[in-house]
Amino acid sequence: MADDQNPQLPLEPPSGGNGGLPPGSPGAANLQPINIEEEMRRSYLDYSMSVIIGRALPNVYDGLKPVHRRILYAMFREGLHYNRRFSKCAGVVGECLKKYHPHGDSAVYDALVRLAQPWSLRYPLVDGQGNFGSVDGDPPAAYRYTEARLMKIAHEMLADIDQDTVDFVANFDESTTEPVVLPTRVPNLLVNGSNGIAVGMATNIPPHNLTEILDATITLVNHPETSLKEILKVVKGPDFPTGGFIHGRSGIAEAYRTGRGRFTMRAKASIDNIAKDRKAIIITEIPYQVNKSNLVKRIAELVLDKVIDDVSDVRDESGRDGMRIVVELKRGAEPEIILNQLYKHTSMQEGFSMIFLAVVNGQPKEMGLIQAIQHFIDHRVDVVRRRTAYLLARAREREHVLEGYKIALDNLDAVIKLIRASASRLEAREGLMERFKLSTRQSDAILELQLHRLTQLAKEEIIAELKQIREQIAEYESILASEKKLRGLIVKELEEIKKEYGDERRTIIQDETAEITLEDLIADEQVAVTISHSGYLKRTPVSTYRQQRRGGTGRKGMSTRDEDFVEHLFIASTHAYILVFTNTGRVFWLKVYEVPDVGPAGKGKAIANLVALQPGESVRALMPVRNLEEEGKFVIFATRNGTVKKTPLVDFSNVMSRGIIAIGIEKDDELVAAHLTDGKQVVFLASHEGMAIRFEEDDVRPMGRPAYGVRGMDLDKKDYIIGMAVTPKEAPPKSTKKRAPEEEEPTARMILSVTENGYGKRTDIDEYRMQSRGGKGVINVKTTARNGMVSAIMLVKEDSEVMVISQFGKIIRMDTSGIREAGRSTQGVRLLQMDGGDKVAAAVVIPPEEKDENGELIQ
Repeated sequence: MADDQNPQLPLEPPSGGNGGLPPGSPGAANLQPINIEEEMRRSYLDYSMSVIIGRALPNVYDGLKPVHRRILYAMFREGLHYNRRFSKCAGVVGECLKKYHPHGDSAVYDALVRLAQPWSLRYPLVDGQGNFGSVDGDPPAAYRYTEARLMKIAHEMLADIDQDTVDFVANFDESTTEPVVLPTRVPNLLVNGSNGIAVGMATNIPPHNLTEILDATITLVNHPETSLKEILKVVKGPDFPTGGFIHGRSGIAEAYRTGRGRFTMRAKASIDNIAKDRKAIIITEIPYQVNKSNLVKRIAELVLDKVIDDVSDVRDESGRDGMRIVVELKRGAEPEIILNQLYKHTSMQEGFSMIFLAVVNGQPKEMGLIQAIQHFIDHRVDVVRRRTAYLLARAREREHVLEGYKIALDNLDAVIKLIRASASRLEAREGLMERFKLSTRQSDAILELQLHRLTQLAKEEIIAELKQIREQIAEYESILASEKKLRGLIVKELEEIKKEYGDERRTIIQDETAEITLEDLIADEQVAVTISHSGYLKRTPVSTYRQQRRGGTGRKGMSTRDEDFVEHLFIASTHAYILVFTNTGRVFWLKVYEVPDVGPAGKGKAIANLVALQPGESVRALMPVRNLEEEGKFVIFATRNGTVKKTPLVDFSNVMSRGIIAIGIEKDDELVAAHLTDGKQVVFLASHEGMAIRFEEDDVRPMGRPAYGVRGMDLDKKDYIIGMAVTPKEAPPKSTKKRAPEEEEPTARMILSVTENGYGKRTDIDEYRMQSRGGKGVINVKTTARNGMVSAIMLVKEDSEVMVISQFGKIIRMDTSGIREAGRSTQGVRLLQMDGGDKVAAAVVIPPEEKDENGELIQ
């Protein structure tokens, strides 16, 4: 039972400061009352700092976390050098656990394995022999089977460690000491990178190219005031061991400036021909830290789930020669589209968020590229200064001994006589010190001098060595006295490292202007875009509609339901935009290549699945545009309540997937139509009650997107606009000459009006006199109980075809040449026999289709 539920147990300890223990009981005097909140805060902060400093974050100087530093140092002390034999990893793990890292063996072995994996580290520090895992995510063999030794570059990180170059601290049980940081000659933090999650902070430093980092380091050693702009000319960006591409320099530059930034990694893929009309995508490099096996598995799943079509086979052909993933495509497939889908749906494209966070003087600090390099330079300055001071002290000690040798050799007979006359070593040493003014160290060295060193040749060697030592002392003193000379020595050593270990960049970095976009992966070709009356879109390459001789069988353009039909058909580039305007006045953008290609006879995809329409929102106009920033182009709008507005096309160039406002719409109003113009057209508006107005587009001044527009037509109380047409100001001259097939289509100059009861008429546009906008207009159709109100108007040519559909689903398709041309104030002729209560729901112009030699439509 819980304490708070037991009435026999006190909820609070008795007062008295001893925690409830009776006075005089054992331990009562050792109890101290504490505040639980303060204790939790203090304990958690201690834990946090322990994780930050002792486990998760690398040191800025050597770029290593404690476990990695201890592994390398343990291997170094064990003698596992690059030119020695391999040793079992079990021994390395045991040595590290025994002396330096009192944690689990799996933690040490996992860290050791990563140091040896060439796909994890740009420059591996451990040379592994055996199964150390794979890029497919396979685990390494147990440490009793694998062997390891240090790589040659790891010795550059441990160089001069025994020359008092770094501080040492006692290990966990004070049985030995370990270095606080390694005296590395390699800027390992940037070269191999690091990632780790601490408490409340994380680091994610990508690997870089050693040659570039060393060049930048040398530049900053010689010229500390060098700007980041100049450094970026040297350091192009991260360089991953797995190669691939990096897209976007802005994120890299931001991270190098502030310590945080983001860029995109992409796999390296090529398109190869494997057979006639058969191609394959060959993936040879993948993004950093991506599991190859999972990538292949993911591609196979997308193919099985029909997310990616036109893939016939996926296989991994990687081997000794390198990585090779083959994605075979079906005959006639478009490889650029498949490649784009692979980038979109798989880890062939991944983001990388850079966080330059490391431990500096015992504290975590976020820094930019120059600060990180400068910390390494400061470390090298300190290491070289301490090493030089150490070597100077050793040289002076040797000089002191050699000076004693010289004195002894100059007085050889007297020295020998004194030693022979002495009763003990102590007496001989004191005699030498007293007679020749030698130090204890010199006297001991003389007494230990071997007989063969008394020859004339040995004497000359000692003199030569003394001269050499004095030259070294002078050199060491000059280095310590000159900051410039000390930095010159650092540069010399960095250049040696560069010459020995520098290599070519593996990852290709592309500028923003050269980034591969979705459009770059889609072939720029002409396609036929068809839109059905019910809102289904599809595209088909124009080449699919192969040229046929007269009387050919033709080709089916779109498969639709019985009650549906093709309403729009236009030819556009796959890189063009389709502007989608809705009844609420919003506009969406679609790239033509985003319209699905579902085969010549396919139905397509509902437009509601391509743009984010809101409930109750419907599409009112679609407009193909190649260049949204084209000057001199306008979009003119008409609303149900008679408002018109003209907006420059360039105002719609800020493409956003969620859509933007195209025209301000009143609460009781909605958009009816939108057309693309050159700003010098004539606008025709028609109303439900049979009125129409025609005015010049110049009467409408250009306005911004959110504007509500101006009055286009003065409507009666219950009347509303049902359609808009836009025509050139002047009609082209009529020609009796038969038009050749390659000539332009004749300009539409007839207004076809269709009424609710199935009547219609054609009227020449010029019969409607020009007026100023905002007027009542003129009669378009004489509306009576017989023909009903106007349902739709459209601009037609002599050879246009129209489709009329009723609310009950009755459909008729006819040539406009069969509809009598009549004046404005007429009722028209019957187009469709209507049943009782039925009315015309819609009437549209059908896009031109191929006809056979008899003039029959080809379906």
